[in-house]
Amino acid sequence: MTHPHETVSSTPRKRSPLPWVLLAVFIVALGVVLVPRLIGDDAQAPAPVAESEADPLLTAVSKCDQGKQQFLKLSNKNKTLSVSGAGKKFPVGLSEDGLNCVFSTLSIPGALSDRMTTTVAADGKLEGDWPGFSVTWTNDPDKGLDFSVTQTD
Repeated sequence: MTHPHETVSSTPRKRSPLPWVLLAVFIVALGVVLVPRLIGDDAQAPAPVAESEADPLLTAVSKCDQGKQQFLKLSNKNKTLSVSGAGKKFPVGLSEDGLNCVFSTLSIPGALSDRMTTTVAADGKLEGDWPGFSVTWTNDPDKGLDFSVTQTD
């Protein structure tokens, strides 16, 4: 029997799912941050040198001219790097892989490196820049891509 002041509820009281949703979001966020650190994937590509090294031009020379054939030359107290690329008729110079190494190591933006590699002799000497660096270049498919990168910071 019920008392006059009591009401009988036919449906049980529902709890809010909000605490469980917040807990799930927290766990997922924690996993996204911690799992890569715990795994320590050494196979990841290293950060470009321009972002992580104090002397990226010197690093580019040691990393990209492994044959030590002097296709990369530093001057101006290691603030200017001159690069001599190989061409079709004059194959003496830095290979395409070596040029790509320099582009990657110095974090040269893709649009700028594409522009550098697709210009022709008739375009003459061109210029470009990206944060911390400026570049001038000429490109003749027969003689190769020659450019000079100057650190501006």
